[in-house]
Amino acid sequence: MYYDRRSVDLRARGKLHAKAVVVDEDRVFVTSANLTFAAWDDNVDLGLLVRDRTVAKGILTHFRRLIDMDYLRQLPK
Repeated sequence: MYYDRRSVDLRARGKLHAKAVVVDEDRVFVTSANLTFAAWDDNVDLGLLVRDRTVAKGILTHFRRLIDMDYLRQLPK
């Protein structure tokens, strides 16, 4: 699991808001939903499950680039 390092820097302008899970490089779930009780009770969010290897690999490649550029960092274990 990774986080956008800019989300903890109050001076940073860009922030990653989307949540995405890639499974077996052939499915991807992308959502705007937060996993909090408030989000479940109060927000209207949308998620999309795509079963397409090309799309899943493209998103995986995008996130790997963000990791390589040090925008995304792995959460401590």
